[in-house]
Amino acid sequence: MGKSIILHDRRLKGSAPIARGVTTIRLDRSTPLAPAFSAIKTLKRLDGIQNLYLLCHGYAGRNLRAEICADMGGEGLQLGREGVLHTNVARWSAIRGDVATIVVHSCGAADTQPENVGTKADGKYLMGALAIHTNATVYAGDRIQWYAGSTGTINFGSWEGTLWKFDPSGSFGPAPGNCVPLELLHV
Repeated sequence: MGKSIILHDRRLKGSAPIARGVTTIRLDRSTPLAPAFSAIKTLKRLDGIQNLYLLCHGYAGRNLRAEICADMGGEGLQLGREGVLHTNVARWSAIRGDVATIVVHSCGAADTQPENVGTKADGKYLMGALAIHTNATVYAGDRIQWYAGSTGTINFGSWEGTLWKFDPSGSFGPAPGNCVPLELLHV
């Protein structure tokens, strides 16, 4: 079982889970992602990390073409100063090949409403691009993800909606059994 890194944006209230073989890097609205990428590269070289967990809020709430607000997502991740957006996801090439799997614990990360296909609210496109740029398998849910632990340890529990698996080629489909492989659940 490979070692893991958690990127935890502090705007997601609570503490990241603590476990053997897990390194947590805390980010906030003023922390650039570049130092986190450098740390990931160093930990890969020193400890052979395999899994990356992103614990953050998702940008959600609009259907751009229908011009309505609702519980929908796909607009990106609130992670560090830059976030993870359609306009900057290519920056994740900095860690290409350094992790095998990325698990995104964020609201609506893989949500794509029919009217939002091909827009900046196309979450499946964004998560597929993340998989391509990192050459990693990415897991992300398509609905609001409820979690416990805003005053303690974060626990997302079961996935809300459908959990999607994005291969390094960018192709995707529902994760079998709507779950992340067991070897990734030691966090």
